[in-house]
Amino acid sequence: MTSAALALWMLTACNAPVEEELVVHPTLVVTPDRKQEILGRLDQEPWATALAALEERAARPWEENPDPEVWSSSIAGRNAETAQDAAMLAWLLDDEVHAAKAVDLLERMETHYETHGVWDINIRMPHSLIGYTNAVDLLRGTPYFDEEAAEAAIEKITAINDAFFIQYVEDDFARQATLGFSQNNHPIRTASAIGYVAIAFPDNPRAKEQADWAVSELDYLWGPDGRYVQPDGGISEGPFYYSFAFGPAIAFFIAMDNAVEPDRAFVRDCRNRQDVDPWTGHGCVEGEAFTFDNPLHGDLFPSTVDWWIAIRLPSGNCPPLGDAYFNPLNGAALLTSFAGVPQHRWSWETNVDRPRVMTGNLDLLPWHLVYVDPEVDPAEPTFTTRFLPEAGNAVFRSGWDADARWLMLVAEQGAARKTLHDHVDGMSFSMAAYGEYLLVDPGYYKPQELTLTINSQAHAHNVVLVNGRGAPHHGLLFDFGDEDALLRNTWDGDRIDYAEAHQRYQEVDFERSVAMVRDRYFVVADRLSTTVSASREYSWRLGGYAGHGSGGSFTLNPDGATWERTAAGVDVHLASTASGMVVEEPGLVELSAPHVHQFELNREVNHHAVIDGVVTEVAPEFLAILAPYRVGDGGLDGPLTVTPVDLGEGVAAWTVESSATTDLVLLREPDAPTTFALPDGADLETDGELVILGSDLVLLARGTYLEVDGVVGVVRATSLEPFVVVEN
Repeated sequence: MTSAALALWMLTACNAPVEEELVVHPTLVVTPDRKQEILGRLDQEPWATALAALEERAARPWEENPDPEVWSSSIAGRNAETAQDAAMLAWLLDDEVHAAKAVDLLERMETHYETHGVWDINIRMPHSLIGYTNAVDLLRGTPYFDEEAAEAAIEKITAINDAFFIQYVEDDFARQATLGFSQNNHPIRTASAIGYVAIAFPDNPRAKEQADWAVSELDYLWGPDGRYVQPDGGISEGPFYYSFAFGPAIAFFIAMDNAVEPDRAFVRDCRNRQDVDPWTGHGCVEGEAFTFDNPLHGDLFPSTVDWWIAIRLPSGNCPPLGDAYFNPLNGAALLTSFAGVPQHRWSWETNVDRPRVMTGNLDLLPWHLVYVDPEVDPAEPTFTTRFLPEAGNAVFRSGWDADARWLMLVAEQGAARKTLHDHVDGMSFSMAAYGEYLLVDPGYYKPQELTLTINSQAHAHNVVLVNGRGAPHHGLLFDFGDEDALLRNTWDGDRIDYAEAHQRYQEVDFERSVAMVRDRYFVVADRLSTTVSASREYSWRLGGYAGHGSGGSFTLNPDGATWERTAAGVDVHLASTASGMVVEEPGLVELSAPHVHQFELNREVNHHAVIDGVVTEVAPEFLAILAPYRVGDGGLDGPLTVTPVDLGEGVAAWTVESSATTDLVLLREPDAPTTFALPDGADLETDGELVILGSDLVLLARGTYLEVDGVVGVVRATSLEPFVVVEN
């Protein structure tokens, strides 16, 4: 080569354009290297079920908008997810027919987002934005989608996303009204949708700003300082709206894991941070560079699923805690590819009503083909009873079968109760047994969109009311009402499990003790103290799932009530240390608390029967036995024999008898007598306030000794021990 030719070559080489790195699609739901692995298990379960469901949804026709002048998020979302599912089949199976279907749906995509007219459309946008984005990304991994068609679809999707971002993030009023006050599923779903589009299509001029905001939101809310997740995994807005937030969040986290380098720098966007309790001290620094620690690879995000599983009903649905309905959790099984926890798959597969749910909060069918790890076999949790003090949940559970005895005691404090979807329900409890939900939390009945649910206040829950009132009312926005309730003094034993909820309201200090005895029945003991010298009316309130249209039968008894459904029932026996207690049902006012509920799978509004144990005194105490039974069972799971025991003033007591055991349950006021003659002729001496005594177990709370027939030291404790348990 001559020197002139060499110079020309060097000049040409130096000025040659630098080729961009070729992006191989798909990059979001899945990456190309997973294809053969997925194909190899499509004839096995649960992937065969996922594939069949995917094919069914991909076969849906384009849904016409009956009012083409108004953009519909519902219709757009369904069409987008149909396109997504068809595109997944096109990529996975090299299917030109499904590809053509997805391309057609993308071409029909409506973009006049600004005409929607729905104030909370932000929580509905993941379906359309994530669905259409995935359709483009998956089709680009096939030979059936040319770049011109791809660019046309991307232009439509980013135009919608830009308009969405302008309305809900850049507009200060709309952002504060929908995202700022909530700090819950609203910003999570909004950020997941906006961020998904932004990382998929980085050439959009607004993509960087959108990604910075979305990642800032999700990094904060799913992190240790966001107050959305408690240190033990509990979610502030409860299990139903957690599941609503979970689907889009895990889809976004997987997309980040697949498409974004872990060392990519983002810029902190603090515009949605709140400087009011419980979010003060958030530490957000505007404009600060940070990298995203993907929650998929941490401990906190999987712990939220563990919390959901810990509190789930024996049916596999979430309990109606706070603003909630019965509902399964969609997406938890995907974590088997990350956290690798067997119970995440087990819980998904063992829901009685809707096993292996994969749609709902988002259509996650394509993800289930990829991320349900075949190396992780389903297995039930290693625990049964679980105490979660930061979440404010004590869950008593006899086992993981659908017939298990289950009770949840609520004692939330701080950020765990300060949320728009929280109820004034400290010290409340609900119960299930033998395949039936029996003692209820009333769920989420909200006849008017911009008001609180009818059931948000204390009188709708199973608490003690003072002159008809409980803890302070929940108000709008940041007026959370209520008072902190603390979960203390817990014991997870072999024959007895125990926990206490402590709360103060109406100038009364309440200590509610709950015990599960031999996995068979429950004790609820309420100890009260006050500096108010006047007598007041106290109502020990309890709602059960029968009567007034809710099915089954309800019987009001002199010492409590019986609620019975098809498979099971519960006998509730109530006594007070004060004289004159009357058990009655408060008057029914339709569609009003405490009788109205909305928690069933069909979302129907109905009514249930409620009792009050009413007594007028300065500080009465209450002792209840909750005795569930299987209908038609004449053996160990049949009705228990619960008999009142008269041990004098200031004491309430019951014997609880099965065909195998007899227990004494005693509650005494601090200044009551300490020596008692029992029905079987034995003499008992104790200074304990709560005693549960059987042949093979003893619980002594707030006392230092328990002696039977002069035998010293049946139980001995120090004054520093709040309770002692002995199990033989």
